[in-house]
Amino acid sequence: MTTITSPRLDRLRERTLRAVMRAGWAGAVGVALLAFALAFGLSTGSEQAAQAESLAAERAALLKVADVSVQPVLSDRDRLAAFYTRFAPASELSSVLAKMHVAAAEHGLLPERGDYRSALVSGTPLVRVTATLPMRGSFDDLYAWLGQVLAEQPGAAVEQLSIKREQATAGQVSADVRVSVFVRGGV
Repeated sequence: MTTITSPRLDRLRERTLRAVMRAGWAGAVGVALLAFALAFGLSTGSEQAAQAESLAAERAALLKVADVSVQPVLSDRDRLAAFYTRFAPASELSSVLAKMHVAAAEHGLLPERGDYRSALVSGTPLVRVTATLPMRGSFDDLYAWLGQVLAEQPGAAVEQLSIKREQATAGQVSADVRVSVFVRGGV
């Protein structure tokens, strides 16, 4: 390491040493504390900047949450009315049943026959249409069809599922499926 010497630097060093000597041990401690504070301030500056960025990001996230409009609190009657609007109107019943049959055909399942019954659900504006459908096909296709029906028709429910296999190694199953479809209004 080479030492840089210049007349100006030498004079500055000399003046500093003289000032410290004149100040005594209290001055030396003060200069040491000043140097320590300066070094500490420089070392924590980057930490504080990172923490300030983190706090700014957190503040922005909290403000974004605060900007979300709060849904009005619905009365029990309004919540019940909103629940019933999720069901298809009775005028769309034939479309709902047709979609179920089209989905069955897409999965290679054809109902041998169908038995349909409807009944009012007491105390509600709903009508329950129960379809009993005996089917033949693979178990995987039957399972996929039921999953599709339940996913696409919010008013559908599987009431009963009975599966029979002729032999343990047979790929085809016979199933009796009873599906209920709930619709709004009279049939």
